[in-house]
Amino acid sequence: MVTPIRPSVAIIGMGSRGLGLLERLVAHCLTRPAPVTVHLVDPQPPGPGFHLADQPDHLLLNTVCSQLTAFADEQMVEGPAPLSGPSLAEWCQERDLRLADDGYTVRAGEGHPIRPNDFLPRRLLSEYLAWAAEEIIASAPDCLTIVRHRCEAVDVRPGPAGAETVELADGTLVDADAVFVTVGHHSLYRPAEPAAEPRLITRPYPLPEALDGIAPGERVAVLGMGLTAMDVIASLTLGRGGRHEPHPAGLRYVPSGREPRIVLANRSGLPSRSRPHLAPDRVRCAPLALTTDAVARRRRRRPDGRLRFGADVLPLIEAEMDLAYYRTLRARACGDAATAGREFADRAREAGYEALLEECRAHWGPTPLGGILSPDTAGRQWADHDAYARWFTGEVAADLVEARAGLGVSPLKEALEVLRDHRDVLRTVVDAPGLDQASLAGFFGNFTATVNRLVIGPQLDRSAELLALVEAGVVRLGPGPRPKVVAPAGQGPWVLESTALLRPASAEVDHVVHAHVREPAPDRVPGSLLGTLVGAGRVRTLGSRGGPAHGLAVTRAGQGVDRAGRTQPRLFFLGPHTEGSSYYNHYVPSPGMPSRALMDAELALSTSLPSVITRKR
Repeated sequence: MVTPIRPSVAIIGMGSRGLGLLERLVAHCLTRPAPVTVHLVDPQPPGPGFHLADQPDHLLLNTVCSQLTAFADEQMVEGPAPLSGPSLAEWCQERDLRLADDGYTVRAGEGHPIRPNDFLPRRLLSEYLAWAAEEIIASAPDCLTIVRHRCEAVDVRPGPAGAETVELADGTLVDADAVFVTVGHHSLYRPAEPAAEPRLITRPYPLPEALDGIAPGERVAVLGMGLTAMDVIASLTLGRGGRHEPHPAGLRYVPSGREPRIVLANRSGLPSRSRPHLAPDRVRCAPLALTTDAVARRRRRRPDGRLRFGADVLPLIEAEMDLAYYRTLRARACGDAATAGREFADRAREAGYEALLEECRAHWGPTPLGGILSPDTAGRQWADHDAYARWFTGEVAADLVEARAGLGVSPLKEALEVLRDHRDVLRTVVDAPGLDQASLAGFFGNFTATVNRLVIGPQLDRSAELLALVEAGVVRLGPGPRPKVVAPAGQGPWVLESTALLRPASAEVDHVVHAHVREPAPDRVPGSLLGTLVGAGRVRTLGSRGGPAHGLAVTRAGQGVDRAGRTQPRLFFLGPHTEGSSYYNHYVPSPGMPSRALMDAELALSTSLPSVITRKR
């Protein structure tokens, strides 16, 4: 038994979220020393979490390296920021890590210098976070005692004198005044349930091992077109010795002969849009329509305070996207994005954003954004498979032109980036009292899926590679949107049948890969810590509301809400498993801009240790 003799906390899970909590605690104790003990509970070394170190280089991050950091600056947090450290980009540059001509292999001293805009292998983020964790721990002042437990937590129970008791897998009991559960993508560490059909891969990680049963030349359906699907395709092509070469038409894929034949399909039939080039001098403007004040005003009009997404919020999003589009056109005309931003802000303040939009529409005409937030192809049909394939590849090629022009240049990409730039405003939409029941289901269903497709898509090089793979015949488009997947009878093939083509089409495959990984509800992962806590009633899920949001019910400060609706004052949950109570929790902070992850960490710490943590500078 470890009995606390001074204020103590336990952090269960030391991936990026747990590391953010530790960084905030170290920063506050450096600024205003106070005796605290912090227990770090994780069988793995602190920092990387699910970012595994042994992944091949062709598995890339989908955030550019300059936008990832483990160290807070004064723009990121409300509390002190005495620790300084490099971003991922700067860390790589300090070590002379370089990027090969293939666009993904990184070695010391070989290739061209890493640039802020580069998408790097995920293994580098793992190495960076592990290094950063040790730097942060080494920076802790003497008043902060750090105790590491290289063990899994199996339960958290009410402890003596109002404390919480953490039970470890080795039988150790750790008492703490507050416990922070930040176990991230907890289910992905556990073995997948064995599939009833061995040729069905329901969880394609870890890669490439999960795909080893797919032999060269066999046919495999990849269901999904997002980041997971791009990982699967890269593993079955680049990971098997293929390569892409420059070609006058773009890229040319040179096969190794070890690839399977890939059939690519998804429910919507729409491709994911590529992440755009990020110009170093790009100007990020404050919102004019989609503001926290505008959301608050609309919330006050509702008797229960719960917003109707379609009526209250969606018009603000669409207006902000239109304004971003027009502002980019104005910047192009005057040659200065900052000037265009000031002009729009001044005009919106004087006359309102609605009047500004009317002026812009009169001058430039309507934007091409109508219907872009629709979750699917809105009932569109194609004559046959070839017509659909031509349309699909044309959409990918057109989006690549916009992605290569990049933010600050492409009006379309600037408009879409509203969904990322102003994510904090969308978080206030979800924060309690949140959305009404129907809106909550729609937000975490179609809307978030559409946002992911529009702005959380693959690196632009991956889209160029997809076109090359289609041209080479290694990848074939499936039979249109919403294909019907018919399971085999005995040892026969799987069949994908069209539902949106005027002339029906089908494709036979030997394997099916579900390339749309979704974290199951915590109560659906027996044996996990979250499953145990839900089963004991210490925290409840949102599943009782219905709809697709099945995360944990927590307060704004991250405190769990138990089965009876009572707040657990000393048991906190932060990270992806709270999705639904909050919005978009699975990310590493970016330097130079407010970080919801770190500010949430400060809020939770200040709630549990008010004598130690002061949030405002």
